[in-house]
Amino acid sequence: MSKHESQKEETQTVNEIAKDEVETSTNETACPKCDTQSELVKLTDQIQALTVEVDAKNERILQLEEEIKTINNDYVTRVTQKADEANALLKSKLEEISNKMQQELVIHKKYALEKQAGSLIDVINQFAMALAYKPTDPNIAKYQSGFQMFLTMFKNLLSELGISEISVKIGDEFNPEFMECIEFNHSNELADNKVIKVIASGYKLYDRLIKPAMVNVVRKKS
Repeated sequence: MSKHESQKEETQTVNEIAKDEVETSTNETACPKCDTQSELVKLTDQIQALTVEVDAKNERILQLEEEIKTINNDYVTRVTQKADEANALLKSKLEEISNKMQQELVIHKKYALEKQAGSLIDVINQFAMALAYKPTDPNIAKYQSGFQMFLTMFKNLLSELGISEISVKIGDEFNPEFMECIEFNHSNELADNKVIKVIASGYKLYDRLIKPAMVNVVRKKS
Protein backbone atom coordinates (compact mmCIF):
# COMPACT_ATOMS: atom_id res chain seq x y z
CA MET A 1 0.00 0.00 0.00
CA SER A 2 1.40 3.47 -0.95
CA LYS A 3 1.88 6.34 1.43
CA HIS A 4 -0.90 8.38 -0.22
CA GLU A 5 -3.42 5.50 0.01
CA SER A 6 -2.55 5.00 3.73
CA GLN A 7 -3.15 8.71 4.44
CA LYS A 8 -6.48 8.55 2.63
CA GLU A 9 -7.66 5.56 4.65
CA GLU A 10 -6.63 7.26 7.91
CA THR A 11 -8.63 10.34 6.92
CA GLN A 12 -11.67 8.25 6.07
CA THR A 13 -11.40 6.45 9.46
CA VAL A 14 -11.35 9.81 11.27
CA ASN A 15 -14.46 10.92 9.34
CA GLU A 16 -16.31 7.74 10.23
CA ILE A 17 -15.40 8.05 13.94
CA ALA A 18 -16.58 11.66 13.94
CA LYS A 19 -19.88 10.71 12.32
CA ASP A 20 -20.42 7.90 14.83
CA GLU A 21 -19.78 10.31 17.70
CA VAL A 22 -22.29 12.77 16.20
CA GLU A 23 -24.94 10.08 15.84
CA THR A 24 -24.30 8.74 19.36
CA SER A 25 -24.43 12.21 20.83
CA THR A 26 -27.69 12.94 19.03
CA ASN A 27 -29.30 9.76 20.29
CA GLU A 28 -28.13 10.15 23.88
CA THR A 29 -28.58 13.92 24.30
CA ALA A 30 -31.44 16.10 23.21
CA CYS A 31 -30.51 19.04 25.36
CA PRO A 32 -30.89 22.34 23.47
CA LYS A 33 -28.36 24.01 25.77
CA CYS A 34 -25.64 21.59 24.66
CA ASP A 35 -24.02 22.43 21.28
CA THR A 36 -21.76 19.36 21.14
CA GLN A 37 -23.61 18.07 18.13
CA SER A 38 -23.11 21.34 16.25
CA GLU A 39 -19.41 21.36 17.04
CA LEU A 40 -19.05 17.78 15.87
CA VAL A 41 -20.79 18.66 12.62
CA LYS A 42 -18.43 21.58 12.12
CA LEU A 43 -15.49 19.34 12.92
CA THR A 44 -16.75 16.77 10.44
CA ASP A 45 -17.07 19.45 7.75
CA GLN A 46 -13.56 20.68 8.46
CA ILE A 47 -12.20 17.14 8.30
CA GLN A 48 -13.97 16.58 5.00
CA ALA A 49 -12.56 19.84 3.64
CA LEU A 50 -9.07 18.86 4.78
CA THR A 51 -9.54 15.43 3.24
CA VAL A 52 -10.40 17.01 -0.11
CA GLU A 53 -7.37 19.31 0.16
CA VAL A 54 -5.07 16.41 1.12
CA ASP A 55 -6.40 14.34 -1.77
CA ALA A 56 -5.79 17.24 -4.16
CA LYS A 57 -2.25 17.68 -2.84
CA ASN A 58 -1.60 13.96 -3.12
CA GLU A 59 -2.81 14.03 -6.72
CA ARG A 60 -0.51 16.99 -7.38
CA ILE A 61 2.41 15.12 -5.79
CA LEU A 62 1.71 12.12 -7.99
CA GLN A 63 1.55 14.40 -11.04
CA LEU A 64 4.85 16.06 -10.12
CA GLU A 65 6.49 12.69 -9.57
CA GLU A 66 5.38 11.59 -13.03
CA GLU A 67 6.74 14.83 -14.53
CA ILE A 68 10.07 14.33 -12.74
CA LYS A 69 10.20 10.74 -13.99
CA THR A 70 9.55 11.92 -17.56
CA ILE A 71 12.23 14.61 -17.27
CA ASN A 72 14.74 12.08 -15.92
CA ASN A 73 13.94 9.64 -18.72
CA ASP A 74 14.35 12.40 -21.31
CA TYR A 75 17.67 13.43 -19.73
CA VAL A 76 18.96 9.85 -19.73
CA THR A 77 17.87 9.46 -23.37
CA ARG A 78 19.70 12.66 -24.40
CA VAL A 79 22.84 11.74 -22.46
CA THR A 80 22.83 8.25 -24.00
CA GLN A 81 22.35 9.72 -27.47
CA LYS A 82 25.21 12.19 -26.99
CA ALA A 83 27.44 9.42 -25.64
CA ASP A 84 26.66 7.26 -28.68
CA GLU A 85 27.43 10.17 -31.01
CA ALA A 86 30.71 10.85 -29.19
CA ASN A 87 31.69 7.18 -29.39
CA ALA A 88 30.87 7.08 -33.10
CA LEU A 89 32.92 10.24 -33.72
CA LEU A 90 35.83 8.88 -31.69
CA LYS A 91 35.71 5.57 -33.58
CA SER A 92 35.67 7.45 -36.89
CA LYS A 93 38.66 9.58 -35.89
CA LEU A 94 40.61 6.53 -34.70
CA GLU A 95 39.92 4.75 -37.99
CA GLU A 96 40.98 7.89 -39.90
CA ILE A 97 44.24 8.12 -37.94
CA SER A 98 44.87 4.38 -38.36
CA ASN A 99 44.28 4.58 -42.14
CA LYS A 100 46.56 7.60 -42.40
CA MET A 101 49.30 5.82 -40.48
CA GLN A 102 48.91 2.76 -42.71
CA GLN A 103 49.22 4.94 -45.81
CA GLU A 104 52.29 6.70 -44.42
CA LEU A 105 53.82 3.33 -43.59
CA VAL A 106 53.20 2.08 -47.13
CA ILE A 107 54.74 5.24 -48.58
CA HIS A 108 57.72 4.98 -46.23
CA LYS A 109 58.34 1.37 -47.29
CA LYS A 110 57.84 2.26 -50.95
CA TYR A 111 60.44 5.03 -50.93
CA ALA A 112 62.77 3.62 -48.25
CA LEU A 113 65.55 3.11 -50.83
CA GLU A 114 65.46 6.70 -52.09
CA LYS A 115 68.63 7.94 -50.34
CA GLN A 116 70.63 4.74 -50.82
CA ALA A 117 69.55 4.54 -54.47
CA GLY A 118 70.95 8.00 -55.16
CA SER A 119 74.47 6.93 -54.21
CA LEU A 120 74.17 3.70 -56.21
CA ILE A 121 72.97 5.60 -59.28
CA ASP A 122 75.98 7.93 -59.09
CA VAL A 123 78.26 4.89 -59.32
CA ILE A 124 76.27 3.40 -62.19
CA ASN A 125 76.32 6.69 -64.11
CA GLN A 126 80.08 6.97 -63.67
CA PHE A 127 80.40 3.40 -64.91
CA ALA A 128 78.19 4.18 -67.91
CA MET A 129 80.20 7.30 -68.76
CA ALA A 130 83.41 5.25 -68.74
CA LEU A 131 81.85 2.65 -71.05
CA ALA A 132 80.69 5.40 -73.44
CA TYR A 133 84.31 5.97 -74.39
CA LYS A 134 85.15 4.28 -77.71
CA PRO A 135 88.64 2.75 -77.46
CA THR A 136 90.80 2.06 -80.50
CA ASP A 137 92.51 -0.90 -78.86
CA PRO A 138 90.52 -4.11 -79.60
CA ASN A 139 91.57 -5.68 -76.30
CA ILE A 140 90.08 -2.78 -74.36
CA ALA A 141 86.97 -3.05 -76.49
CA LYS A 142 86.57 -6.69 -75.38
CA TYR A 143 86.80 -5.64 -71.74
CA GLN A 144 84.20 -2.97 -72.36
CA SER A 145 81.82 -5.60 -73.74
CA GLY A 146 82.11 -7.54 -70.49
CA PHE A 147 81.64 -4.43 -68.38
CA GLN A 148 78.61 -3.49 -70.48
CA MET A 149 77.03 -6.78 -69.41
CA PHE A 150 77.60 -5.84 -65.75
CA LEU A 151 76.04 -2.42 -66.37
CA THR A 152 72.95 -4.10 -67.83
CA MET A 153 72.75 -6.35 -64.77
CA PHE A 154 72.93 -3.30 -62.47
CA LYS A 155 70.11 -1.58 -64.35
CA ASN A 156 67.96 -4.73 -64.19
CA LEU A 157 68.54 -4.83 -60.42
CA LEU A 158 67.41 -1.20 -60.13
CA SER A 159 64.29 -2.04 -62.13
CA GLU A 160 63.44 -4.86 -59.71
CA LEU A 161 63.70 -2.35 -56.86
CA GLY A 162 61.21 -0.02 -58.56
CA ILE A 163 63.91 2.32 -59.93
CA SER A 164 63.55 3.16 -63.62
CA GLU A 165 65.78 5.11 -65.98
CA ILE A 166 64.37 8.33 -67.44
CA SER A 167 64.52 8.22 -71.21
CA VAL A 168 66.17 11.37 -72.59
CA LYS A 169 67.42 11.63 -76.17
CA ILE A 170 69.30 14.25 -78.15
CA GLY A 171 66.78 16.60 -79.71
CA ASP A 172 64.26 16.33 -76.84
CA GLU A 173 62.80 19.51 -75.41
CA PHE A 174 64.53 20.50 -72.19
CA ASN A 175 62.24 19.79 -69.23
CA PRO A 176 63.43 21.15 -65.87
CA GLU A 177 61.07 18.78 -64.03
CA PHE A 178 63.42 15.83 -64.65
CA MET A 179 66.45 17.37 -66.37
CA GLU A 180 69.34 19.48 -65.11
CA CYS A 181 71.22 21.68 -67.53
CA ILE A 182 74.99 21.45 -67.09
CA GLU A 183 76.01 23.67 -69.99
CA PHE A 184 74.50 25.68 -72.85
CA ASN A 185 75.82 24.95 -76.36
CA HIS A 186 75.33 26.52 -79.78
CA SER A 187 73.95 24.34 -82.58
CA ASN A 188 73.07 24.90 -86.22
CA GLU A 189 71.09 21.64 -86.39
CA LEU A 190 68.95 21.84 -83.25
CA ALA A 191 66.47 24.50 -82.17
CA ASP A 192 66.74 26.59 -79.05
CA ASN A 193 66.12 24.79 -75.73
CA LYS A 194 66.74 21.33 -77.22
CA VAL A 195 68.94 18.69 -75.60
CA ILE A 196 72.22 18.52 -77.48
CA LYS A 197 74.04 16.06 -75.22
CA VAL A 198 73.07 13.57 -72.49
CA ILE A 199 75.84 13.46 -69.90
CA ALA A 200 74.19 11.17 -67.32
CA SER A 201 70.88 9.38 -67.19
CA GLY A 202 68.18 10.37 -64.75
CA TYR A 203 66.27 7.93 -62.54
CA LYS A 204 63.03 7.84 -60.60
CA LEU A 205 61.78 5.60 -57.80
CA TYR A 206 58.27 4.69 -58.88
CA ASP A 207 56.81 8.16 -59.57
CA ARG A 208 59.34 10.15 -57.51
CA LEU A 209 62.39 11.75 -59.11
CA ILE A 210 65.58 10.77 -57.28
CA LYS A 211 68.21 11.79 -59.87
CA PRO A 212 67.65 14.26 -62.73
CA ALA A 213 69.21 13.63 -66.13
CA MET A 214 72.35 15.72 -66.69
CA VAL A 215 72.21 17.37 -70.12
CA ASN A 216 73.62 20.13 -72.29
CA VAL A 217 71.04 22.40 -73.89
CA VAL A 218 71.04 24.46 -77.06
CA ARG A 219 71.03 28.20 -76.51
CA LYS A 220 71.04 30.44 -79.57
CA LYS A 221 73.23 33.50 -79.44
CA SER A 222 71.22 36.73 -79.39
